[in-house]
This record gives sequence, structure tokens and C-alpha cells, in this order.
Amino acid sequence: MSDPQGLWFASLADDYDRGRYGWPPEVCNGIEGNAVLDLAAGTGKLTALLVDRFPQVVAVEPLARMRRVLEMHVPAARAMEGTAESIPLPDESMDAVFVAEAFHWFDSAAAAKEIERVLRPAGRLIVCFNEWRGGFEPGLSAEARATLQRVAAELPPPGGPKVQSGAWREGLGAFGPLEETALDHEYATDTLGLVSYYVSVSSMSALAEDARIDLRTRLVELTPEGTHRLPLTARVYKGRRR
Repeated sequence: MSDPQGLWFASLADDYDRGRYGWPPEVCNGIEGNAVLDLAAGTGKLTALLVDRFPQVVAVEPLARMRRVLEMHVPAARAMEGTAESIPLPDESMDAVFVAEAFHWFDSAAAAKEIERVLRPAGRLIVCFNEWRGGFEPGLSAEARATLQRVAAELPPPGGPKVQSGAWREGLGAFGPLEETALDHEYATDTLGLVSYYVSVSSMSALAEDARIDLRTRLVELTPEGTHRLPLTARVYKGRRR
């Protein structure tokens, strides 16, 4: 990976799985084939959708703790250790490669070469990012937000700015102009899921695990129980191997 912060999620797997939103099924629209790859699959948020649409799904994820959660939730997928820059699959073995919330951590040029290698002729690349359309409602209490902000001020920045810079697109020329689709959807979770989102951003791994667990407990105590909703737009970028 070009940014080692993308590997900081190892200690965050359970909170990541509990707190992260998934994807609308339309992400798969227009993608045909039998064998697809979910690259940097994490705990399987997108993988769970792919196994309902494609006969063969491989999920490549570098972190063992994330893979364990993925294997538990999505046993129909074949989980493998690997990275975007070194994909453990044969040449021209996949009809499509999906990358969800991860391409900004890659060495873009090296990953593009590997993806091109494992794709069959005219195979598809699908890169997805979820974009917030506002914040959680009702979300964290004012005291919980202040507590979180005090902790976050001492941590490295999260990965969002790397997505927004657009630098992840560098090196993708082999896939032609990327076709962009915007898909509105909504995520709903309970208070523990809400807090789990905030304590599973990559920068939180800089905290000692005991301190992060204490923070999670405190944020839950400070936020009333209820359902929290987050409006999202899935930005889906599709290219084709030339």
C-alpha cells in the first residue's frame, strides 16, 4: 500500500463491522460474469452483496482480523490474504474487480497493473466510495461530540481527505474514462453502531486499545439510545480493461 495507515484497521475489526454502512444493490448494475473479486474486502460489507449476484466471489484482504469477521459473515466467498499491489490470483481469472472504500490507500499505479493482470479481456473495474449527505440524525449528544473531538485532535487525520483529493485515480488510464454513477441510500443503526463508526476510523488505531474501548463506553453513556440515520450517496466509478 502507498499509505500504511490503510493497514491500521487490524485492531478495529469488530467496531468496523458493527459501525460501517453497506452498499445499495445497484452498485452491481451492468456488471456481468461468473467470477468477481472484492479487493481490500475488509469485513465483507460489499462481499455480502456480491455473493447474492455472482456465482464465484473471491475476497482479498491483508488483515487477518478483518478476514476472520468476513469469513464468519460471508462464508460463501473465498477469503484470501493479499494486497492490491500483489493479488494472489492467476492472470485473466476475474470478470470484475470491486474496490469499496479502499482505493485511496493503494499505490494506485501498482494496483492498477495488478487489477489489469487478473481481469479477463474487457473485464470491469468498479471503485466505490460512500459520501455523506449531512450527518447522523439525531447522532451523538453535544457532550459526546465534544469528548470525541478532544480525543481526535491528538490523532492523525482520517482517510477522507485522500478520497476527496482524487489522487486515487492516478494510474487508472488503462481502464479508460471512468463512468460515474451516484446512488442515494440511507444507513440506520443503534447507538452502539453509531459510536462504533466513530471509534473505527483509521486514526483511532493510534489509541491504545484499552483507551479506545473506554472512549467507546463513554460515548455510548453520553448518547441516548435510539435509531440514528445517515443519508449517503454511493459514488460508483466503472472502467473497463482495454
